Amino acid sequence: MILALTSLGGLYVTQSILGGFVWSALPAVMRDRGVALDDLGLLSLLILPWALKFLWSPWVEAWRRPPGHPARSKRVIAMAGALVIAAVLVLAWWPDMALAWLGLALLVVATATASADIACDGHAVEAFAPENYPWVNMMQVGGAYIGAAMGGGAMLIAISRLGWQAGMAVLLAMCLAFTLPFLLLRQPAPRSAPAADGPSLRAAWARPQLRRGLLITVLYVAAMKSAQGFFGPFLVDRGFTLAEIGLYSASGSLVVGLAGAIGGGLLVARLGTLRVLRLALLGQASVLAYCLGVALGLDLPLPVLAALTQLGASAFLALGFVALYARFMQWSDPGQAGVDFTVFQCADAGVSMVLGVIGGQIAQQFGYSALFSAALISAAICGPAIASLPEAEADSR
Repeated sequence: MILALTSLGGLYVTQSILGGFVWSALPAVMRDRGVALDDLGLLSLLILPWALKFLWSPWVEAWRRPPGHPARSKRVIAMAGALVIAAVLVLAWWPDMALAWLGLALLVVATATASADIACDGHAVEAFAPENYPWVNMMQVGGAYIGAAMGGGAMLIAISRLGWQAGMAVLLAMCLAFTLPFLLLRQPAPRSAPAADGPSLRAAWARPQLRRGLLITVLYVAAMKSAQGFFGPFLVDRGFTLAEIGLYSASGSLVVGLAGAIGGGLLVARLGTLRVLRLALLGQASVLAYCLGVALGLDLPLPVLAALTQLGASAFLALGFVALYARFMQWSDPGQAGVDFTVFQCADAGVSMVLGVIGGQIAQQFGYSALFSAALISAAICGPAIASLPEAEADSR
């Protein structure tokens, strides 16, 4: 069981290495090369496969769980990995490619990773008993933040010191190191049979519990992620070097990934998901308030700004997502776990994508102060709204 959990966590590390590179390291690198903020905002469109993967999740799930045959989770993940390797090799070979071609290569990475995640999450829900979900969730969230530290922070350091092509080699090496254990080790079989009528979005949407969970997800993501993708560019514009940002991001995300996932799980068990979600919202609002003060020209210490945006924000985001993802697993039907869990993740990705594009336009046209103000208003509105939801009220413990 320990090996199965650890190798599963490795898959989430790999996914977040790629995500951290695309949405954290790359925007800072491009800003350092003089790319405009509104163009950086377009990188948020790379979340599109994560927002739309629910459309093809029934086909992936049906192929992954053929009736009467062993699950094919490893095959799905291996095929997706091959596509990622090919795309990263193109990035390494053509370091000065135009923005459009860069976006296409990254779109391949995002689509392959999103498709593999359908199989990964389905396996996580169906292969482990419900009493093991807290440990699965700690691996999921902890792996995500360790991967974010490596893909966002460590990759910035690697590119800054070794160059672009060597940095891409480092990226591939990290991904392979955390993916191969899952593919090589024996994994537990699903504990339940596939859905009798086959996986479908219609069956998922027919469940009231899933619909309530979607509303909670949209409100929470809107409150927590409005400005998350612009903390790195904001630090660049305040004079921080890529290496400095990378050191803050790598160390902060690593600590959050290990301590935040474990501590978040313990807090959820003690306080319940609703209180943890509220606590995370309050913490993120404090980070946004400090950023707003700096953007308005207040004489606030810049090292504190770096610590809050790279450590504090990651901590509060991890804390909140431990609670949210615990609910995702409970809301998912084991008979079509890959579909149900994917629906929740797509709501997360879709809202994040829209906010990223709008945030880039706001920052470019009106400045960072307008962006942080809008994010603060969103948090102030969404906190009471989440607390008023019937599903949240029922989960006060």
